[in-house]
Amino acid sequence: MSLRYFFTKNKNSAINYMSILALTGVIVSSTAMLVVLSGFSGLKDYSLEFISNITPDLKISSKEGKGFVYNDKMKRVLQENGLLVSKSYEDKVLMSLGNNNQIVSLKSIDKNFPKEKIESLLYEGLWPELEGDEIVVGWENAYGLGVAINDNLNPITLYVPKAGKGQVFSASDILKSKKTIASGIFSINSELNNSLIFSDFNFGKELFGLKDGVVGSLDVYDQFVSKKTLALLSKEFGDGFVFENKIEQNRSLYKMLNTEQAVIYLIFALIVTIALFNMFGALIMMILEKKNNLKTLIILGLTEKKMSRIFLYQGLLISVVGCLIGLLIGVILLFLQQKFSLLMITSSLAYPVSYEVINFFIVFGTILSLGAMASFATSYYAKRHVMKTFEQ
Repeated sequence: MSLRYFFTKNKNSAINYMSILALTGVIVSSTAMLVVLSGFSGLKDYSLEFISNITPDLKISSKEGKGFVYNDKMKRVLQENGLLVSKSYEDKVLMSLGNNNQIVSLKSIDKNFPKEKIESLLYEGLWPELEGDEIVVGWENAYGLGVAINDNLNPITLYVPKAGKGQVFSASDILKSKKTIASGIFSINSELNNSLIFSDFNFGKELFGLKDGVVGSLDVYDQFVSKKTLALLSKEFGDGFVFENKIEQNRSLYKMLNTEQAVIYLIFALIVTIALFNMFGALIMMILEKKNNLKTLIILGLTEKKMSRIFLYQGLLISVVGCLIGLLIGVILLFLQQKFSLLMITSSLAYPVSYEVINFFIVFGTILSLGAMASFATSYYAKRHVMKTFEQ
C-alpha cells in the first residue's frame, strides 16, 4: 500500500507537487550535506598533511623548564627500543631586518630531523647546511620583513634575552644577538609561515647559550611507538617528562577542526529538518485526501495499527529513496571535483575533497533518523484523525 501511494499520482495536483517537493528537498539536503562534509574533510586532511610533516610521531619533553639534559641512560633506553630521535630546541627570538621586527619561534634541529619532509614544502631556496649559520623562514614572515635568499649584504639579526644580573646600561646588557641569512623559504600554513623559523641545532645552542647535553625535546619521526614501548619509556624516564603523540601536540588545532565540523553538521541537520517538514506536510495532505479510502479499508478489516504503518512506511520510503539519490548525486559531484577541479581556491589549487565512509553513514543516519521521526508523527496523526472521524 505504501509503494502504491508512493508511485501513484493523486487526484489533487497540490499533493503531487508537495510530494515531489518533499522528495526533492530530501535529495538536495542529503547531497549538500555529503558534499560539504566531504569538502571539510578534504580541507582538514589538507591542513593536517602539512602539520604532520613537521610534527613528530612522538615528542618527549620536560614538564618543568624549557630544556633538560639528554644523558647516557636516556640514549640507551631509546636505542634498546629501536627509536631514532632528533634533538631539538625551540624558543622565542626577535627577528630583525632593517627597520622591520617580528617575534618568532626558532626551532633548532639536528641531523636526524627528516629534512626531506619539509624540503617538499620549500617555496624557494635550500635547507641550511649542518653546522651552518643559515635559517629557513616562512613565506609570510619573509614577505613581511623583506627577507631575500642568501642576501649577505642585508643579514638578519636574531635577539634573545641574556641571562644575568646587575645594572643595565644598554640593550647589549639584556639582549644577545646573532647575525644570519636565510637559505630558504618554506610554506606550510599562514600561522606557521608567520611564526616559525628553522636552524641547525648548534646554531640554536650558541644563540640560546645552552650547556652541553641540554635539549628542548627528543622527537621520534616515522616510527610507530606502541603503548607497551610508551609505558616502558615513561617508566624509565620518570614522572618529570611528557610523552605526546601528533594529536596531543596539536590539541588546539584538532579541537578547532572538530568544533567546526560539529557546527557544520548541526547547520545541515537543521536544513534537513526543514526539508522534512515538507514531507510531513505532504503526508498529512495525503491522509486528508485518502480519508474516505481509508474508511473503506477499515470497514473491510484494516486494523488501526496497519493503517498507521502505511504512512510510516510512506515517510520512510521518501527518506530512504531521497537520501540514496542524494548520495549518488553527491558522489558524482565529488568525482567531478576531483577529476576536473570545478571549484578552485586559488588559480593553482583546487578545493580539496575527501571520500570518507563515515560521512556517508552520517548523512544516511541523519536523514533516516529525522525522516523516521517525521514518519512516526505522521502515522500517529493518521491513526488519531482517521479513527476519530470514523467513530463520528
